[in-house]
Amino acid sequence: MKDFAHRNATSVDEAVRLLKKNKGKTKLNAGGTDLLGLLKDMVLPDYPETLINVKDIAGLDYIREDKEGLRIGALTKLKHLVDSPVVREGYRLLAEAAKSVAGPQIRNMATIGGNLAQDVRCWYYRYPDQIGGTIKCLRKGGTVCNALAGENRYHSIFGAAPLASHPCAAHCPANTAIPSYLEKIKNADFNGAARIFVEFNPMPAITGRVCPVFCEPNCNRTDHDEPVAIKCVERSLGDYTLDHAKEIYKGPEAESGKRVAIVGSGPAGLAAAYYLRRAGHAVTVYEKLPEAGGMLRYSIPGYRLPKDVLKKQVQALADMGITFTCGTEAGKIDELRDRFDAVLVATGAWKERAQTLKGDGSAISGLTFLKKVSEGDRTVPGKKVAVIGGGNVAVDVARTLARLGAKPVVIYRRTQKEMPAFKDEIEKAREEGTVFQYLTLPVRSEKSGEKVLLTCVKTKLGSADASRRRRPVPKEGSDFTASYDAVITATGEEPDRSLLSGKINKDSGYLLGDNLYIAGDFKNGSTTVIEAMTSGREAARVINSRIGAKEPSQKTVSSLPRFTSPVYERSSRLAIGEAAVAERVKDVDLEDCRGASLLEAEKEARRCFDCGCLAINPSDVGNALVALRGTIVTTKRSIGAETFFAPNATASTVLEADEMITEIRIPSLPKGARQKYLKFTLRKPIDFALVSVASVLQMANGTCKDARIVLGAVAPGPIRAKKAEEIIIGKPITAELIEEAAEAAVAESRPLSKNGYKVQIGRALVKKTLEEGSGVHDKNLS
Repeated sequence: MKDFAHRNATSVDEAVRLLKKNKGKTKLNAGGTDLLGLLKDMVLPDYPETLINVKDIAGLDYIREDKEGLRIGALTKLKHLVDSPVVREGYRLLAEAAKSVAGPQIRNMATIGGNLAQDVRCWYYRYPDQIGGTIKCLRKGGTVCNALAGENRYHSIFGAAPLASHPCAAHCPANTAIPSYLEKIKNADFNGAARIFVEFNPMPAITGRVCPVFCEPNCNRTDHDEPVAIKCVERSLGDYTLDHAKEIYKGPEAESGKRVAIVGSGPAGLAAAYYLRRAGHAVTVYEKLPEAGGMLRYSIPGYRLPKDVLKKQVQALADMGITFTCGTEAGKIDELRDRFDAVLVATGAWKERAQTLKGDGSAISGLTFLKKVSEGDRTVPGKKVAVIGGGNVAVDVARTLARLGAKPVVIYRRTQKEMPAFKDEIEKAREEGTVFQYLTLPVRSEKSGEKVLLTCVKTKLGSADASRRRRPVPKEGSDFTASYDAVITATGEEPDRSLLSGKINKDSGYLLGDNLYIAGDFKNGSTTVIEAMTSGREAARVINSRIGAKEPSQKTVSSLPRFTSPVYERSSRLAIGEAAVAERVKDVDLEDCRGASLLEAEKEARRCFDCGCLAINPSDVGNALVALRGTIVTTKRSIGAETFFAPNATASTVLEADEMITEIRIPSLPKGARQKYLKFTLRKPIDFALVSVASVLQMANGTCKDARIVLGAVAPGPIRAKKAEEIIIGKPITAELIEEAAEAAVAESRPLSKNGYKVQIGRALVKKTLEEGSGVHDKNLS
């Protein structure tokens, strides 16, 4: 056992003061029956620096009954609950649960507060660190619960305690609540999923096509079989969202009276417009090009993002009341600032970086080429075309050239490993005939008759530069010249900030001064579509806070279910059909990939692990308190027992670090209420439960008037069998009804590979408790 400071608290106030002083590096010791074992085996992920002894605090060891019910001090020993006539006669369920805890010696030491706050039971979590090294389970900083695919016979059959932050969502620039919307899709609730999604990203039909999927590489399903095809599901949801735009993209409930101008209609401008309009502002979007969309419209080719999808998206926003003024300059920014309450500049990164390529200026701009093609110009600059660059624009240019009949050669000064372009786009370009020439640096381009002569030098990789990629170093004497019909440059883009005075860089905030704001690639430099959208969303949030607008409450963002319901069977991820190469290269506007149907998306969503901890809560007393409608009183609040055991993947209760249980309250039970606690263990009643059932039935003339049925040791916390309760309440209890209720109690279970037996035991215990509680068992015997 490691050293720790030991403090004796003589009062609740002193204990709380010590808890606050040590800021989460402290543990309370009441009975010590659970904590001391954890410390001895060094189980805890963070060993406490201080242990506070609360055993000697006076006034917390009592059992009292008044007109409202039973009050129990948090330091009351379990033995006293078992022996108390008041508890045995009026609250028998609690006495039975307390008696089932361990043996007499433990019950003489263990307190009711300690039993409620005890840590989870899981072999992986409690594996002693000093024996072979720690097992880094989810509660100890790991990324996945070991019980998902390992030894899980004692774990939850009702899903996992959810993570506060899921790996997929944490790596999404928009922090999209991916498990939340997937949970809706699992249940075919696409409308609900869409409402959750647009709280984070208002354009899933776009990002579902062009997002580089920051989320999928971090999916915990990867090590089990394959990651969830989140992007495919997102695209299906996006298409659904546009098909139901009037339901999803609604205007504000009330107008704010504020006016906001947005200069630029790219991803940042469109996202900002959505959130600002939703807050009730009159929003005008200025776009100097003929159609709205910015880079989405004039840079990303149609085979990646069809123009009709973008048009539907813009129309959905316009139908919210957003005004789009296209084909005209916005005018001077200072003049806009005089006319509007806020002005947001989000004009993107359209300016090509200064060229190091010397020569006669015969090279063509990659952005200019893509813009012309998007406007309908199908002129091919030549048969053999050199494309200089390694980013997404370079690859988009190459793939577009292939569709126009050219033979593109992408020339890049580093290797493929260092290319910033999306890897799947590189592979598709190669499939379509693009040749990639690596470790080659173009230095001069000159016209020679109908051809363009491109002089290059070979390079080798040196030390890392500011981009954390290895620097290309020219090889002496490696110059060579090649002939092409055309040369197109795509070596990076940056924002043109000349329209604003003052220095702007990546560290600049969204607010530049007074009512002027910036967002997207104009603020941050060239990024991805989802990063630009997120920047627009955050800029809207800043504007709303500055101009006194109240953002609409996020009623549509529901939390995950109490316990998540993962699917563990091995399965292949959704395979999306892709047009054959021969078909792809025929049409620059033919979308490469087909979308998934709603049924396919629903099936794929069910593969989500809903990552969380599968350890079970072992508190027998906790199960009883949920059935008895108990309340846990702490130094901060009163918490219903059912809410108290609402764990996440790092905590078994909702107790905060500086919070202490002081009292347990149970309301008076109706006269004649029938209480029962049944517990199934491996060897003897004092063991931890494999399954337990706590029940309170109120019967009158053979009819169930009320019921509370609680399953224990089958989930991360006590879980109500609400469907079973609904089946029997208000009905005469019969053997057939009991069978139906018992089946319903476990109908939503999701057993793991080795704990399916818990389903059978749970069903049997519910049946038994209902038979004995209702008297049907006695009737059958007679």
